[in-house]
Amino acid sequence: MKIEKLAIISPGFVPVPAVKGGAIEQLIEYFIDGNELEHKYDIDLYTINDDLLSNKNYNYTNLIRIDNKQNELMWHVAYGVKNKLSTFLHREKTYSYVRDEIVKKYKRNYYDVILVENNMDLYKELYPKLTHEKIYFHLHNNVDCGDKAKTKKKTSFILNTADEIWVVSDFLRKRLLKIDPDEKANIKVIYNGIISDDFKQLNEIERKSVRGKLGIKDTKTVFTFVGRLCNDKGIDKFIQAMQLLKNEENIEYIIVGNNFFGTSSEDAYIKKLKKLAKGLENKIHFTGYIENKKLYKIYSVSDVVVIPTQSEEVFGVVALEAMAMGLPVIASVSGGLQEVLSSKCSLSVKRNKDFVKNLSKDILLLSSNSQLREQLGKEGKKRSKIFSNSEKEYFYLLSSKIN
Repeated sequence: MKIEKLAIISPGFVPVPAVKGGAIEQLIEYFIDGNELEHKYDIDLYTINDDLLSNKNYNYTNLIRIDNKQNELMWHVAYGVKNKLSTFLHREKTYSYVRDEIVKKYKRNYYDVILVENNMDLYKELYPKLTHEKIYFHLHNNVDCGDKAKTKKKTSFILNTADEIWVVSDFLRKRLLKIDPDEKANIKVIYNGIISDDFKQLNEIERKSVRGKLGIKDTKTVFTFVGRLCNDKGIDKFIQAMQLLKNEENIEYIIVGNNFFGTSSEDAYIKKLKKLAKGLENKIHFTGYIENKKLYKIYSVSDVVVIPTQSEEVFGVVALEAMAMGLPVIASVSGGLQEVLSSKCSLSVKRNKDFVKNLSKDILLLSSNSQLREQLGKEGKKRSKIFSNSEKEYFYLLSSKIN
């Protein structure tokens, strides 16, 4: 079997392997870990540099590490001037030191295949350097955002030039076709995956211990949110639903994300959340950020996971993690999230004027019905198996599309 030379171009914002977190970065790490087991490719992985990468060693992946010098005074000024001038002249192009360095270091006429992960600007700047390589673009986020005209132009360029475009849901595939409905681009849906071994159950003693550290009695029914504390993720709606149920003694909540009780950064949205949560301090147990490999502890002490997103999710990794842990889910009706979940393992809440009221009703229903929670959880566990559950499975899924 011929070992192909593959260039993976990471988004360029945080390092890969995912030593500083990041969902896309974690998926890239799954792929290179899978390749260590199978050795189908000799990989050059282009990534922003970090000292923690020095601890990462691979047999078949070479890390091409780019130092981000844009925060150094000289480069900060230079790129600031370039970007301001570009805006002043109404140009579409933006400038980035890391992006420029990746393009500069790219090994021309060396690879069989190039995979660009989720960075349209980087794809566009790399494209003129390509010769015989097959090029794949892996899209992880919604394309209908920001400057729509600018996004449409970049997306159309990729639709017209990539050998294949990978998207994480059929919802996202349809979005691309709306941007350029006459395009005959080769678009494939490749669902995200998780490492199911990272989502093991705590035993009863461990479970009680973790609940005790959080200040939660074992008799309480716990509803958990995992995600960024921002408007799109609907955390404000979740807190409003909590307020409607503030007299329900048996219900408590865990929030995993950026701290808003006693936080030092007081932006407008955080202040809004603090105001909304007034009187609930003893019912909300805030953990702050928790790295992915330790999330199983929070899921193990939870009874239900709530995903109150108010934007169009393109996939739904938190939903998949909850399912793998055998937990029922209450989720907004939202984009690709509906492809991850089903009515057998979750309750759905439509995003309309009654969202908060209906969310509170579903929370109340599941808080008092342990049999329904168990039934939904079992179905979710079963459904989670249709997605990639290991590095090897995710590697096979992607590599099978490269031809």
